Amino acid sequence: MNRYLYYGGATSIPAYNCTDFKPVYPNPNIKMFSGTLDIVYGLVVIFLYVPTMIVFYRQSRLACFKIMFLLAVVDVGAILMNSLATGFLLMHGASFCDYPDFIYICGAVGLGCWCSACLTCLILALNRILDMVCPLMVKIYFRGYRTCVVLLAPILYGLFFTFLTPPVIFSAEYQTWFFDPQTLKDKQREYTNIPHTINNFSLVFLTCFLYVFFCFKVRRQFQKSFRPKRTARQRQIFLQSTLLCLIHLFASIIYVIMQFIVVPKWLTILSQYLWQLAQGCPVIIYLLFNRKVRAALLVFMTSSSQDKSSNYIRKSGETKTLMQMNQLAQLQQNQKATSASTTL
Repeated sequence: MNRYLYYGGATSIPAYNCTDFKPVYPNPNIKMFSGTLDIVYGLVVIFLYVPTMIVFYRQSRLACFKIMFLLAVVDVGAILMNSLATGFLLMHGASFCDYPDFIYICGAVGLGCWCSACLTCLILALNRILDMVCPLMVKIYFRGYRTCVVLLAPILYGLFFTFLTPPVIFSAEYQTWFFDPQTLKDKQREYTNIPHTINNFSLVFLTCFLYVFFCFKVRRQFQKSFRPKRTARQRQIFLQSTLLCLIHLFASIIYVIMQFIVVPKWLTILSQYLWQLAQGCPVIIYLLFNRKVRAALLVFMTSSSQDKSSNYIRKSGETKTLMQMNQLAQLQQNQKATSASTTL
């Protein structure tokens, strides 16, 4: 993104020049069905995330909800790019040179959101483990405003990838995002994003390791006092953590591999769907497996509907009172008119 600002546009950047671009008619890369599917998925995820984010914000006195709120924000930012923008580009069969500025900016923002989400997931896993293993550490690093200070790390981390590393560029032919805009032949290495590779291998593997450790500790604690409800809770935590880890893990590995090795087209499409799922599945997992989030959301929705009902009842009562006053005034006027005519 820094080069975009320096040169004043995407096509002004030397390695992203589109002077040799020749559009093909009719466009063979238009994918109406896939594009519509991406847009519908993105809208559904955002629709689910908005009330969930409000719940996270209202419950933000707890450190874990502060972390999940930030994760929700960067996930929504990524969904806007990897689902809604991708759907639009697929429906137009677009390559980089069709919408260079739009694709460059979307790629930079989407990359930053993905990497920021990776570090936020790591912090969330660390917070959950410390809360179980060493509560004193939670008080030291995650109490009050300190959580916000800690969360500056993933925000700055995401901004680093957005502004200081090459962005991902959309390819309608392969229905996914590559670092190579395919404007220069045999120049793939010039677009290599090494920090992204390090992020995908180090942070994702470390997060998975922490979640495995977290599940192990939960299992050990529940074994000390066996109860059916705790066993069910243990299974939910294990399933929730496993789903998050597997989706992030496969999306990360495939995305790195396909930047360096030619892979089948179906694998590039799969990598795109995994990326969408990785940043859309947290809200689904929260609603399915996290009882605290589900209960808070239910309270929020119920209170909202009650507020609307009370407002409606209050307004209805005010309207009814006003009508009664008007009727009384009209009756008094009629009585005065009748008495006046009788006098005459």
